[in-house]
Amino acid sequence: MIGDVTIGIQALARSLRLLNKPGVRVYVVIPLCINLLLFGALIWYGYSLFNPLVEWMMSFVSDLLDFLEWFIWLFFGTLAAVAVFFSFTPVANIVAAPFNALMAEKIEIHLTGKAPSSNVSFAKMALDAIASQLRKLVYILLWALGLFLVSLIPVINLIAPVLWVVFGSWLLSLEYFDYPMGNHDIVFDEEKRYLRERRGIALGFGGGVMVMTSIPIVNFIAMPVAVAAATLLWVEQLQSNTPTPAP
Repeated sequence: MIGDVTIGIQALARSLRLLNKPGVRVYVVIPLCINLLLFGALIWYGYSLFNPLVEWMMSFVSDLLDFLEWFIWLFFGTLAAVAVFFSFTPVANIVAAPFNALMAEKIEIHLTGKAPSSNVSFAKMALDAIASQLRKLVYILLWALGLFLVSLIPVINLIAPVLWVVFGSWLLSLEYFDYPMGNHDIVFDEEKRYLRERRGIALGFGGGVMVMTSIPIVNFIAMPVAVAAATLLWVEQLQSNTPTPAP
């Protein structure tokens, strides 16, 4: 178990070299540029709205208190930084989703020399993906509700923070392994079985991604690193394992 956790964490560091491979870096650069432009535009728009408000507020203040304007702008800058920090990762995932499956495919080709096999039509793949996402949403909501109820129980709620960290790590694994596994027509229920077989890898990987997404600036590259690491682990550790059938 401990060895698997270490393998999951180390894959994140090992995957960095994969992002600069020909045919891969474009899927890192394009969504990153889109997100930076998006957030830059939002910050500029916020500034254009906030600046007249500051000027209006300062019109009621004596010239002796002009220094207050700096405090107001400091507050705005801090608020903008916090908003970007907490919203960048989820928004980045939405913008980059079309690129991530392609990135996973290119990395798998680089690692194995062959493209992922898929035997279903595009229409069926789309329907399976939608059904898988809906099942994932229900799965997340049910487990989140259960953990929330545990958090309300005296004494037992002392372990609630640990449970939330484990749950978050598991969800991040489900999120990013979905790209390389989806390229092989593996849907959500099958994905869970694969990851349960190597639970340590899933939790080590997900925990490492959680740490990366919590660090400013580093969270800008957390997503492509996670996709590359998930693909690396899929090829080296999971693909050859046949999951135990569900009862």
